[in-house]
Amino acid sequence: MAETLSWRSHPVVDDFPRSALLVLVSAAVCVAMGVSFGGVGYGLLAAALLGASLARYFLPTWYALDESGAAVRFLGQARRIPWAEVRRATVHRVGVFLSPFERPSRLDSFRGTLLRFAGNADEVVAFVQERLATAP
Repeated sequence: MAETLSWRSHPVVDDFPRSALLVLVSAAVCVAMGVSFGGVGYGLLAAALLGASLARYFLPTWYALDESGAAVRFLGQARRIPWAEVRRATVHRVGVFLSPFERPSRLDSFRGTLLRFAGNADEVVAFVQERLATAP
């Protein structure tokens, strides 16, 4: 097993057919907002709000797993979670969710970290399971 596993996830590029549909629907919503409210500014406001809420999908995220923990870097911000703090790892279709809580909690989305796959699901799951098995 590698000592460090790192990758980049860029969902808009990695999942192209669905991404094209998302871009088309988003553009349609923005145009509809502009037309229905009678101003280009409303369409631009809708575009800004949709862009901000979908930023994790449209912009790349870098991940690195090593002996000490998992690191996530997005828009210049880095977040690190040591393996010793991970109480639960849940495998989903799109990635592995690392949580500091033993049971699902309302705070998961604020305190947990999603390691989004980029064609490397087996590697990521194996790496996380191995590190959690050996974590104190």
